Amino acid sequence: MKAWILILVSLLSACSTVQTVAPILDVPDSPEFLTRWSMDGRIAVQSGEKAWQANLFWEHEPQQDRLRLSGPWSQGLVSIVLQKDLIYVNEGGGVTALSKDPDAMLREKLGFVVPLTSLRYWVLGRPNPALSSRPGAAHESDEDSAFEQSGWQIQVQNTSQVDGWLLPQKLVAQGAGVKLKIVTDQWVIRE
Repeated sequence: MKAWILILVSLLSACSTVQTVAPILDVPDSPEFLTRWSMDGRIAVQSGEKAWQANLFWEHEPQQDRLRLSGPWSQGLVSIVLQKDLIYVNEGGGVTALSKDPDAMLREKLGFVVPLTSLRYWVLGRPNPALSSRPGAAHESDEDSAFEQSGWQIQVQNTSQVDGWLLPQKLVAQGAGVKLKIVTDQWVIRE
């Protein structure tokens, strides 16, 4: 009788240790070619002794990017529209600005540079292809999740599978005395 119990226990324990292997997903490797997407999440910015956090909603279409930054309950809502080299910022209360130099305007408004044109690609976990064609402009690290571009180090710390695409869930970009952390709560692909 004890032998049967030992055999049964052995069989049951063997069954419980069987591991299943998840199927390998066919994940496209070039999300920078996504033409319509949106992400909803948060951004934290640190520059010197200054630091701030905001909710971030980013919607990308082929001709423009629309960003909304806000505090809790949409307090302090700032809207940004970027079309190629044209940026429009609406700070609310009738305060608006328009410029053909996005980096200069953001430096003026924030006190530091945020390369918004490149950040559009970085948020997807990829270098800006327009800059990557320049010699020495982008350098992939040994890890697939990190690269350097235009003096910035970008590291994707977490990813998630969204409609067949592997997209960043947490990204850190550091450069020019600035550290950006972007955490994405939701991606929506609108192909």
